[in-house]
Amino acid sequence: MAAEGAGLLAMIETLRLDEEFRLTPLHLLRILDEAVGIPWTESRVLLEFFDPELRPLVPEDEVDRRAEALLSPYVTREG
Repeated sequence: MAAEGAGLLAMIETLRLDEEFRLTPLHLLRILDEAVGIPWTESRVLLEFFDPELRPLVPEDEVDRRAEALLSPYVTREG
C-alpha cells in the first residue's frame, strides 16, 4: 500500500477492515517494517499521533504529512 502511494491513515483503515488481522500499534509497526523496511526505532514516532486504537489525535492531514516525510525515503527505495 505504501509503495502505491497510500497515506498512513488509508493503510490503517485497510488493516482495520481486514477481519483476519488484529490491528494494534505494535502490529502496525511490524507491518511497516515488513512492507516498507522502516525500522521500529524510526516508525514508533508515528504512534504519537494516535490513541491506543490508532484513531488520530491530531488533524488527519498532519498525520499523513508527517508519515509521508518519514516513510518516503523507504518507499522510494522500493521502486
